[in-house]
Amino acid sequence: GAKEYAFPRSEKYPVFYHKENSSAIYIGGEGKLYYYDFATYENYVVREDFPVKNEGQCVMPGSLKDNKNYLTLVEKYGDGMLVCGTGACAPTCWNLTQRKESTSWDGRGIAPFTPDSNTLVVVDGHDIYSTIKKSQQNGKIPRFRRVRGGGELYTSDTVMQNPQFVKATTLRHEEPHQDKIYYFFREDNPDKSPEAPRNISRVAQLCKEDKGGTSSLSASKWTTFLKASLICVDPVTKGNFNWLQDVFFVPASNWRHSKVYGLFTNTWGSSAVCVYSFGDIDNVFRTSKLKGYNGPNPEIKPGQCVSSGQHTPSETFKIADSHPEVEDRVEPLSPTKSPLFHNKHRYQKIGVHEVSAGDGNRYNVLYLATDKGSIHKIVELPDGVQNIMELQVFPKKDPIQSMILDHKRAMLYVGSTNKVMEIPMDMCSVYRNNCDSCLLARDPYCGWFNGSCQSVYLNWEVHQNLNLDPSRGKCQKGDIKEVDDYQNITVVPFSRYYLNCPIESHYATYNWYHNNSLIKTCNTTHPQQDCFHFIQNVSHIHYGHYVCISEEDGFKQALVKERLVNQLRFMSQKGQATMTFGSWLQLLLMVVLVELFH
Repeated sequence: GAKEYAFPRSEKYPVFYHKENSSAIYIGGEGKLYYYDFATYENYVVREDFPVKNEGQCVMPGSLKDNKNYLTLVEKYGDGMLVCGTGACAPTCWNLTQRKESTSWDGRGIAPFTPDSNTLVVVDGHDIYSTIKKSQQNGKIPRFRRVRGGGELYTSDTVMQNPQFVKATTLRHEEPHQDKIYYFFREDNPDKSPEAPRNISRVAQLCKEDKGGTSSLSASKWTTFLKASLICVDPVTKGNFNWLQDVFFVPASNWRHSKVYGLFTNTWGSSAVCVYSFGDIDNVFRTSKLKGYNGPNPEIKPGQCVSSGQHTPSETFKIADSHPEVEDRVEPLSPTKSPLFHNKHRYQKIGVHEVSAGDGNRYNVLYLATDKGSIHKIVELPDGVQNIMELQVFPKKDPIQSMILDHKRAMLYVGSTNKVMEIPMDMCSVYRNNCDSCLLARDPYCGWFNGSCQSVYLNWEVHQNLNLDPSRGKCQKGDIKEVDDYQNITVVPFSRYYLNCPIESHYATYNWYHNNSLIKTCNTTHPQQDCFHFIQNVSHIHYGHYVCISEEDGFKQALVKERLVNQLRFMSQKGQATMTFGSWLQLLLMVVLVELFH
């Protein structure tokens, strides 16, 4: 089951670092670095004496309340660990070694002066890229910089309009001088017409070996910058999801097949996931015309990476700097250029894990953090996506600050301002050892074997039915283990009785079933707090099993399960009521608000 580590105190701006294939996590807080190992339960404060200089030198308006040293970056760097913090408006970095010794250095450009959500730092070997400004008073124009490693470079002030940075990655090509940096961001739309969206989602490219320009004005500037629009539109409804919220990178052995899962929202609070390939992104930058440029192309095209040690020609840089956007747009991978899916939930973070199932195929499972402290588990299947589970990670619906995937150990690390959770991806126990529920949930981590729902990581011979094969989709007689979790309600004959089902979402459909038969559907388009079913005069035909099921975007859950029992018969049987609700409907009754500590 899931495990948790509660911080010694609440942390306003926590940051998290987890090394792949380990059971430990580091948490950076206000002036302290915590360590916790979920396997051994070892925990300690790595450092709580990060000395800062010039404390109290904050000059930014309203920044005095943040006149503390908030750690903003914890990353592996060289043989040790790089820890950076605001330093009470004197950004500082520390290199921590295995022996916890440290050396400090000026962290300007790597750590912000005060905690800031619009920052991006990428550590790639000894290179560090950042969007953090180096001075408290150097204006409001954000730049994408290389701050350590090769020579320092920054983007021109005119190539982005009020950018909000989302995520960045580096991508190795066949030839080292072709290696690229890609970063994803939102910016103001230059089209100010009323029908145009306020923001546009973008991807930008840079060559890793960019040496800057040849003139004094361009010597410290990236000369290979280009940007393109990301399109995520439902072709049926024409609904435009233009607000890029998060991205997740899925690498492949061939870099062209590496994918980007983009999470988008719109002004109505709905979300969509669009998937792009880096091969398509690269093709757009290589072949597209520059927007607004009609002149001849120079020998070295804008955005082209030049051989190691060479500089981009001045003529090429001038054209790219004046016309940084390409005409062609990056479209989703699907044949219809449509989103992988969209629904009415507001998601904030995305992660993707590839799992090898018992049928020998590999499936992508998406983990999407909502704005209500829960995570939806959605699987890509041959016939479309299916929302198979909702994990209510934090009981008080605390916002999810961080979600890290450990691919080798198949674990999720989910952090809030108060705690961090370790959650197994293969939570097969939630299917309650019911064969129908186990198979028809179509969870690629789980299958049926020897009378129980088991993880594929424990047993590769489990029985699964991910492709809806009729020959594989049936449980054998004797496989079904019913779990009697109905609440017994004794009701006197000829009395009245109300069945009450709470309405949790006004986008869902609520149905009452009696012994497998649909008896009531509630229309949630009209404001109401509950879905009632009223029995005017209880007789023998009204006794039995009642279930209220909500359904939203293909996501089903049982909210109420009651068994109405004749009072006299119930007493004569001394509570030994027989359960007969073993049909297909049982699979729908999976409790998806998972008891994480079960």
